Amino acid sequence: MSLSRACRSLPLLIWSSLPLYNPARFIRFFVVCLVANLFLIALLLRRQPAHHAPFEAPNSGLIVHGKVVTEAPTRLYPLDPFPESPMQLPASGFEHNNQSNPWLAAVICAADDFDKRMMIRSSWMRLFRDVPFDGRFVVSSPGPRWTEMVSIENRTFGDMIVLDHLHEDDVTANTIKTLEFYKWLVHHGKKYEFVSKMDTDLWLNARGFWDKFLAPRISKEAGHYKATISRTVIGELYYSRSWDLVFPHGAMYTVTWDMAELLVSLQSKFFVVTGEDMAVATLMLKGKETANFINLKGSEKFDYFDEDSRGDGTAWARKTTHPSSTRHALSGNDAIAVHELKEKRLWFKVADCFDEHGIKEATPSPEPEMTPSRSLRWSDFLYSMGLSGRFKSRFDRIPDFLWSFEDGSWICDGIWNLGRTKTGFREEQQ
Repeated sequence: MSLSRACRSLPLLIWSSLPLYNPARFIRFFVVCLVANLFLIALLLRRQPAHHAPFEAPNSGLIVHGKVVTEAPTRLYPLDPFPESPMQLPASGFEHNNQSNPWLAAVICAADDFDKRMMIRSSWMRLFRDVPFDGRFVVSSPGPRWTEMVSIENRTFGDMIVLDHLHEDDVTANTIKTLEFYKWLVHHGKKYEFVSKMDTDLWLNARGFWDKFLAPRISKEAGHYKATISRTVIGELYYSRSWDLVFPHGAMYTVTWDMAELLVSLQSKFFVVTGEDMAVATLMLKGKETANFINLKGSEKFDYFDEDSRGDGTAWARKTTHPSSTRHALSGNDAIAVHELKEKRLWFKVADCFDEHGIKEATPSPEPEMTPSRSLRWSDFLYSMGLSGRFKSRFDRIPDFLWSFEDGSWICDGIWNLGRTKTGFREEQQ
């Protein structure tokens, strides 16, 4: 019994006696071990993963919300044709809702998401109604339960695109729906110079996007708009280490009309069914195609992070924010696409920072800025020491081995051409 008690107390005795024996040496030893472990962890994290061969798409399978799906969704209703209803508003409706506009801003949504569509119509679509875009909502077949209500909604607002050959389910919505939307546009002759797709939880500064990205790349002759660029994607490049792909982040991206036609053609040839945004890169690889890419900065497109706000009830960021990171509050005047606004309170908090001219100037807080949470301050410290990548932008997360410099342009993963300075030809408009 005494031997057992002595053995149990031995580690405690050694631990308590070490500082007394030589505290300085022990602390040095501990620090060296800690630094060595951090160095090894950094090396492991930076180790180059296996990468697909040039123009060979990795086999990602059926991906929904970043996870592999092994079973097809259950089909619960027949796909009946959607009743005819107007696609345009009467003269008393939104002024920008006509086919002569060069830009289509399409929100991909569920058929039964009536509240979110009304919130979008009454917020940024109305606020920026003098910008030359057509706002549309893209839904799959509503099924017998919702067909009549969606039909009434479309007769009222005239802004619905119904893909009545698709079921409304999570797998369809997150795999082929966007490509089927492009196919619908091409087959119905609904041509736009620029086509944007976006999520329902994204606030769009349509004024800022038009002024900064579209207007400089479009001409107007004889009353008709014409894009001055071709085969181009405007969005934010996203690298998926898990699926070995670089593709436009799906919260929002914009394609030129010829790019939409190309994707429709490639899909008819290869019929890729995988994560909706991954499918774009997969098709480009399979077809051995390339496209120009204009990359949005982290300060222009980002996920809203309320904890990063200054704590006065507004969406404006704290002084020590990281405006290029993937998640932050509003900072400066760059904000174009603000994502992850799933709660109404966050939606309207962000909306209050914009007017018809775009983003407002941040007003000084009437009270001292709240101290950030302990976890956020700890993240700030680790990032400042180079021990964390939490506040890196999506663009900076793309590994170096994916880049090549060919014929005076930077190419990412063999398919995305970002021009001579990796900015996506943005220097040409400076």
